[in-house]
Amino acid sequence: MEIRRVEAVPLRRELDERFANAQKWISSREYCLVRVETADGAVGWGECWGPIAGTRETIDDRVAPLLRGRDAQAVESVHEDLVFDLRSAYHSTVPAGLVSGVDLALWDLRGKATGGSVATLLGGARRESVPAYATGHFWPPIEEFADLEAAVVSEAESHVDAGFDALKLKIGTERHFGWGPDADVALVRAVREAVGDDVALMADANHAYDLPAARRVADGLAELDVRFFEEPLPPERVGAYARLNRESGVPIAGGECWAFAPEFRRVVNAGAIDVLQPDVTSAGGLTSARRAAEFADAAGVATYPHVFGSAVALAASLQLLATLPGSPRLEFDRTPNPIREELAVDPIRNEGTTVPVPDGPGLGVEIDPETLERFRVE
Repeated sequence: MEIRRVEAVPLRRELDERFANAQKWISSREYCLVRVETADGAVGWGECWGPIAGTRETIDDRVAPLLRGRDAQAVESVHEDLVFDLRSAYHSTVPAGLVSGVDLALWDLRGKATGGSVATLLGGARRESVPAYATGHFWPPIEEFADLEAAVVSEAESHVDAGFDALKLKIGTERHFGWGPDADVALVRAVREAVGDDVALMADANHAYDLPAARRVADGLAELDVRFFEEPLPPERVGAYARLNRESGVPIAGGECWAFAPEFRRVVNAGAIDVLQPDVTSAGGLTSARRAAEFADAAGVATYPHVFGSAVALAASLQLLATLPGSPRLEFDRTPNPIREELAVDPIRNEGTTVPVPDGPGLGVEIDPETLERFRVE
């Protein structure tokens, strides 16, 4: 399968109303997809984490010439060569989101060439559907804590009504609202009281705290039976993660901001987390995410991939989740997002508490060309 063309496909939709997490206000949903076409006309799709700007140009101007003529089925060989080339170009960093998008597209092509799913290529599916937790609970532009609490509780109740038995909440309100750790715990407590003890809760701080504040929040979350405390600290502070993980009564999770096998190995070996969360669109693709999951399993650490992308990211994550040992859960973004909902010809949806793994060849999703054109930007 000779690669003939590599193309960046940028998509964007402005939101009707902006929302926030601990680090930023979000006013649009944008994705840079990667389309790889072979000489025989087969097409594979991938997705890059991060802004379109820069990623699009690097794919079109540097990556496409590098990959043209390569064998699309040599996924891991291409992955290593691409990382080598980009490190030589950028020295202190490798654009992991870009590598991820290319990697996913090649796995998609490899599956299509064999007529089987990517899960089969990764060692075989252990399950046909994956338990899911509803993620969302972002913050609207409000002024009073009571209004935020009411909005988050209402959304949580709607997810339970839709069949979910597990939810992930956003905490870390100090940057935008000035409320701090006590308010964050109070927000989780309000949701716990509203949905009851039978619904599993997780909390995501998007690296909002220093170590003392994270300890304080972890103590409060443990009392509320929170299943994991995600990204309490900035991702580069691996030693502080390890200290918090040793001391905390709630499991510590992280991984969406880490990339490539050596970094995941370092984090796992440090005992920094109990739940590893590689994102297939930013970790270095399925190649790196699979390696991360193997390191984690060898150390007794669970892997729950981070997912916050389009239908391509969702399908790729489900292919990985189908193969993982233990009892992994899918992060299922429920914030309004027409690109995610309409990009696949057959949208990926929950069936009660679970989400089926696409069983078609490759990643298992067919991209709708009309949706591509409607949201494509130049």
